[in-house]
Amino acid sequence: MSVSIVRCVLQRLLPVFFVCVGRSPEGDSLLGDERWYRIVFDGQPAGHELLLSEEISDPVLGRLRRCERETVLRLKRLGTDLSVRARLSTVEMQDGRLVRWNLRRAAADGVLLQRSGVWQDSIGAFEVRDGTGGAAVKSLVECPQQPRSPLIAGWLRTEFPEDARIWTTSVFFPESSESAELQFELTSKVQRTGDSETGTSAELMYEFRPLEFPEVERSTLIFRNGEFEGSDQRVLGARLSIRRSEPAKALGCESTEALDLQLRTMIPVTGSVEWGVDRTMQLSLRIPPELRGVLQSAEFQRVQEGVDGETRVMLLDPAGKAAAARVRMKPGDISEYLGSSRWIDCANAEVARAAVLAAGNTSDPQVKCERLEEYVRSRMQFSALSTLQQPASAVLKSWRGDCTEHAVLLAALLRAEKIASRVVVGFVFVPRASAFAPHMWVEAFVEGSWRPLDSTLSPESSAVPRIRVSHSSLAVDSTGCVRVFADLLDFPGRTEISVARDSAAE
Repeated sequence: MSVSIVRCVLQRLLPVFFVCVGRSPEGDSLLGDERWYRIVFDGQPAGHELLLSEEISDPVLGRLRRCERETVLRLKRLGTDLSVRARLSTVEMQDGRLVRWNLRRAAADGVLLQRSGVWQDSIGAFEVRDGTGGAAVKSLVECPQQPRSPLIAGWLRTEFPEDARIWTTSVFFPESSESAELQFELTSKVQRTGDSETGTSAELMYEFRPLEFPEVERSTLIFRNGEFEGSDQRVLGARLSIRRSEPAKALGCESTEALDLQLRTMIPVTGSVEWGVDRTMQLSLRIPPELRGVLQSAEFQRVQEGVDGETRVMLLDPAGKAAAARVRMKPGDISEYLGSSRWIDCANAEVARAAVLAAGNTSDPQVKCERLEEYVRSRMQFSALSTLQQPASAVLKSWRGDCTEHAVLLAALLRAEKIASRVVVGFVFVPRASAFAPHMWVEAFVEGSWRPLDSTLSPESSAVPRIRVSHSSLAVDSTGCVRVFADLLDFPGRTEISVARDSAAE
């Protein structure tokens, strides 16, 4: 339903490939020790990765390590090729602290992402240059401390405290231009005895997860005889594995059938999905324990956690007579949803002009919402799938995109007309698939409540059931909608939805 879930999958997948590749500027290998890895998803080949690194000398910082990671992923959605080839180059200290980096990611849709950063110790921030989409955009990404490189396998084993079992450190991820506190745990330290040829091997296994998201399943890193052997992670309800391989086998993974993300991101539903006579609907969700509590009650959604592990969700049709819960917003709270930002750039002159044209001379906020929603709906054309996100002003020029572009533009037009707005992600029901699919829409604050608006869907589909997961103002999120969609990735493949018999909730 949304290309942003593809963008989010890319962000989730690429950082877990923690291997290093080092090449000279001319493209020749710096060291002859090339190492290849095959990428396997749910038992099926999905790509490959290559590694190498070298030590360099800096007159100020001393001995440094230069690394490069090259990853190829075979992806598709609804038959469209979304394969990507990414190369991340880093210069880091011997303990893994990141000095500078350069990311280049080319997708099958022709979109090229180019982003680089240099650590400025005097201000405690990365100076980031984002050349994606043409004009370069510079920004500062502040960090509490100089974070370590995302190529974790290059420094984890040597920096993990010798007598510790659990260790936390900050890691920077160029894909999202942000740092995260990761908690590592040494889960296995064994000596394995082989035959006379293979001899004895020492195996170390580490598990880690971001502290900010304890509900995220842990990833596992495996080292054998001091060298990185591979990793495992659960993504979209299936297992993603990376294992060291011979070059021929690793490259063979690139020519296989692509991973279909659309099927992986849908959640089938059991029962007849229909509104009751009171325009409500009761759903029963079975979700993993670590995801319980992620779903929250909102204006048109009531969530109740059962003692039996079942989550009951009552949906209210926004077009029905059921009253939405009113919200008290302080002026300081509402200002976050009125301001201009990198993605919702409502202060842009063209965006402001379009908002005035679409809203007309009415002063009624509800009428403005309806007119702006129809203005976007009637003009936007569905584009070929893209892994690139654009700000509202760029969408206004192209008038092409999917639900992400719809939401960003509509939110900007609303703010230009002094109506607070935010983007919302969740799952929308797709009748032809009898499943809930990832989706993004907008909420506008009108008459004391947040009202859903969705220019992606036709007016006849405005009453489609949707499960709300989270929202964002996109005020300071440098990654835009990708970070918001991250909340959805852990539901598919691990969640069961059924329509409950009763139509009322306590």
